Amino acid sequence: MGVDVTLKADITVVCGSSGSGKSGWIKQQLRGRKRVIVWDVDEEYTEESGFVAVRSMRELVALLKKRKAGRFAYVPNSLKEFDSWCMAAFAWGYCTAIAEETADVTTPSKAPAGWGILVRRGRKRGVSIFGVTQRPAESDKTIMGNASMIHCGYLELLPDRQYMAVRMGLSVEDLDGLEELEFYQKRKKVINKGRVIFKDGARKSRAK
Repeated sequence: MGVDVTLKADITVVCGSSGSGKSGWIKQQLRGRKRVIVWDVDEEYTEESGFVAVRSMRELVALLKKRKAGRFAYVPNSLKEFDSWCMAAFAWGYCTAIAEETADVTTPSKAPAGWGILVRRGRKRGVSIFGVTQRPAESDKTIMGNASMIHCGYLELLPDRQYMAVRMGLSVEDLDGLEELEFYQKRKKVINKGRVIFKDGARKSRAK
């Protein structure tokens, strides 16, 4: 059927400024995943990387109803479509949902309705979520509070470093010291430091 019922439904917060390697790191995590849906505002998930670009919500819903497997990058016509995208991912289930640039479509005070449902109830439907942002201090706290793991790369702005230092149990100085492709990861109480490595020879220009 194409539905991977063994998929571990994690919630991962991915943050970092442009050039920190966020999207490159996420694409490495997608290897072997057959059901993927992306909120792709910057059109980063291309046919070259195995994705089908979809530009109509009606088309997206029709594809998800027909297809048991597939990698779909939804390029929105309006940010107002985010709620519908969230509910489409929730309805599809047993998939990986990637929301790029969440600071554009959420606020620190409260998650939009569809995003709140996806984050709070998606794991019961087998939905593994990546919430991606350059500005974590301006994104909603719902996903941060429900995250299985936080992946934090280099952050240009001090308020974002201060915000993430508290969330990760690090010092601001720890985050100050990160270079462009370096990151800290926290899963439960375990914190590790690493670096995004592109085995295919990709350079920084692709590490968005």
